[in-house]
Amino acid sequence: MKSIIFIPLKDYFFSRKNVLIKFLIPMLIALAALLLSIFFNIGNSEKVISTFSGFIDTQINIVAILISFSIAIITILVSADNKNIQCLKETESNKTQYKPVNGKQLSLFQILLSNITYNVIVEIIYLVGLIAISLIKTILPIVSLKFIVSICLFIILHILFVLLESVSQMYLTFWANKK
Repeated sequence: MKSIIFIPLKDYFFSRKNVLIKFLIPMLIALAALLLSIFFNIGNSEKVISTFSGFIDTQINIVAILISFSIAIITILVSADNKNIQCLKETESNKTQYKPVNGKQLSLFQILLSNITYNVIVEIIYLVGLIAISLIKTILPIVSLKFIVSICLFIILHILFVLLESVSQMYLTFWANKK
């Protein structure tokens, strides 16, 4: 089962040529937030713990909604049977942006499905991590909370960037061809 879960992750990373860009911007924002939180005292320990708890609880709700949204996109994609989807299945992806997987250039349909599947897996792993953090937050030192928030910020921004790309691809898939 472990290998089945991670196949979409492996295919996602091996098929993209500029995958690091999707990590760079969220990392810079998260790093800036971490540095600001370290240099500026944001309150006493009770306020920090309360804010952290609210942040984690909100993240759990947001990620659960994003998982539902992403699964709905997958459902629409695999159940739609129209000329646009058929065209995506038959059209090879751009070789300058995407690398072949197992010696075959992916179709645009596979690229879109790969994006969304990657996002669902990352969202589920993140949700499990958030639940774990929520359960152990009382034993974590206050200093570590700033680092955890920064990591959470990085992950949620990464998820949103990949989701934004997937939604844009879905939009273009069903947009009428104006040739």
